[in-house]
Amino acid sequence: MSRLSLLASALLAIAVAAPAMAQGRPPRPAVSDYRGPTAFPNANKAAVAEHLSRARKIAGDDLFLDFAHRCIISPRYPQRVGGIQYEGLIEPTKIFDQLYSVGQNSVSSHALVTSAGIILFDALNSAEEAEKIIVPNLRRLGLDPRDIKYLVITHAHGDHYGGARYLQKTYGARVVSSAIDWDGMARAGAAQSGPFAGLQPPDRDIVVADGEALTLGDATLRFHVTPGHTPGTVSTIFRVTDRGRPHTVGYFGGTGGGRDPAAARAQAASLARWRSITQAAGVDVLIANHPLHDRGIENNEIIAYGRPDDPNPYVIGSDRYQRYMQVMEACSRVQMARFGFAE
Repeated sequence: MSRLSLLASALLAIAVAAPAMAQGRPPRPAVSDYRGPTAFPNANKAAVAEHLSRARKIAGDDLFLDFAHRCIISPRYPQRVGGIQYEGLIEPTKIFDQLYSVGQNSVSSHALVTSAGIILFDALNSAEEAEKIIVPNLRRLGLDPRDIKYLVITHAHGDHYGGARYLQKTYGARVVSSAIDWDGMARAGAAQSGPFAGLQPPDRDIVVADGEALTLGDATLRFHVTPGHTPGTVSTIFRVTDRGRPHTVGYFGGTGGGRDPAAARAQAASLARWRSITQAAGVDVLIANHPLHDRGIENNEIIAYGRPDDPNPYVIGSDRYQRYMQVMEACSRVQMARFGFAE
């Protein structure tokens, strides 16, 4: 090929690529490389339809987005979840008189301030995130990371315990998890492969069992082990106030779905039990460990720009809280049906 032909070919290639380059976009992938919905070849379609319809009816209009995420988008279109739940910074926010959001966009961390120090829920993905997100966020809100007395790990996935060892070693935080999830963190850290392989967990510390309580100063947390998302997921009930008005938080530790039939079945059972426990406790506040699961980004913006008489968006009332958990349970049963079970 002559030099003139080569030059013409190069100019043509530049002209074709220029619109995408000018707009800062990479070239589009071929359609053959597009990802499709997750397939469930053994699905019991009649059971999927039954449980999906039930979940939709329970959700109504006010919980439709939660229904759609858990029942449809997350199991069938996980790439869409990844696009929304990206790794990114968000504004730290005081969401109740004693409770603060100090995490990031893809995963939450919450600080409960008591009269005797701070109880932190979850530690993000890594030591770097603990050091460069949680600690600065606490300080921006006027809190001192040296006051962290306890760190509760809601479940044994690395995006929740990745920064725990840093906080344990740097600030002396006592780390709380269930026995089975302590074992899970140890196995994951020692593994040669897997999503959390090589991620060093915190030193094994406080083992919490179902029904036990932890009191720090004027705050008491009641723990329940709610298997499903992991075998030892820890869920918590505690009191807060909003401008002096009392409320009760139900912090379910694993609102993500079960990843196999046994996990989906266990989660459905845990959610049914959790509904009974939280109804008896009068839970009216939904807090989750991913902003996508409790509309944390939107709620925090509403709080940040709210007027003094605006209601707190995390306070959803006991009836709606129960319906939310009913939707989560029904979606677990949808997932079981996708795996081929008709329970």
